[in-house]
Amino acid sequence: MNRRLLLFVLILALGGIAWWLSDRSEPTTLDRPLSDFAIADTASVTRVFITDPHGATVDLKRTEDGWSLNEVFKAKPSDVSLLLKTFKRVHVKSPVPKASEAMTLRVMGASAKKVEIYQGGDVPSKIWIVGHGTKDHFGTYMLLEKPGVGRSSAPFIMGMTGFTGILGTRFHTKLDDWRSTELLDLADIRQVAKVEMEIPSAPASSYRIEQYPDGRVTLTTINGRPFPFDTVLVKGAILPLKKINFEAIERSSGRTGRDSILSSAPNHIVRVTQRNGHVDSMKFWYMPYTGEEPPFGSPRPLYDDLRMHALVQDTLLVVMQRPAWARILQPISGFRP
Repeated sequence: MNRRLLLFVLILALGGIAWWLSDRSEPTTLDRPLSDFAIADTASVTRVFITDPHGATVDLKRTEDGWSLNEVFKAKPSDVSLLLKTFKRVHVKSPVPKASEAMTLRVMGASAKKVEIYQGGDVPSKIWIVGHGTKDHFGTYMLLEKPGVGRSSAPFIMGMTGFTGILGTRFHTKLDDWRSTELLDLADIRQVAKVEMEIPSAPASSYRIEQYPDGRVTLTTINGRPFPFDTVLVKGAILPLKKINFEAIERSSGRTGRDSILSSAPNHIVRVTQRNGHVDSMKFWYMPYTGEEPPFGSPRPLYDDLRMHALVQDTLLVVMQRPAWARILQPISGFRP
């Protein structure tokens, strides 16, 4: 009797160990393929978590104010929208030929990205294993896993309706490229209460614009002395501030280049005060001209007339498009009637 009881306890223990291991092991590979990759209702997608083979991750979450990036930054709306379109429009172009399956899976094992798609809750509804492109660059190798169901026994060559090319590049883990470039996005330009623009090398050319809730404006020197102005020109300087984006985060200069820029005197300093009291402060530096040499006899430009560096959000060095700021960065004399 004791031996039977001991055997029964042993069987229970072994069964418990087996369950514990299976619960923590890799997902079960099914004996059939899974091909229902698409998400019909992308409005139900609440989170996308991407992991690359090197361990880098990107965590995109839907919030009341849009999509967040790694719970710290705003995500770039256009790139998130592209992901959602991909989830909705993806389709199977063809199965991977049996003779190529093993090699395809080996390559995917070394280079594929894991894309977890959540539709509420803490468990993804689908997991895409996104591999490399086909030789003709018209398809992308993918494998589907469905938590609670298992992992597909075979990969597929996937495409997207309305798109020809490789899909894998849109599932990257480059944080800078996912980060929103938005600096200002105002519902009403009358939210701007004050704009101050300083030119450290020419203080007399600096100015201050104040805007009242009803849209009336005043222009003074940076020290508060009234200055004659054309109302249309002054309002035209404020208008671009309704929606301002930077072009890219500056990484190409390296640490030394960044320190060199920040240690030099800025060409312009701009402070935008909103009616709720929030202040955005930005410093601008012209970029040295690196274009083609001008024709013989023509002077070589000192600065790039299309781009400049700017320090925004206290510590972020970015590249800005100069033409977008031309009306704001002009000297006070540019507002004369």
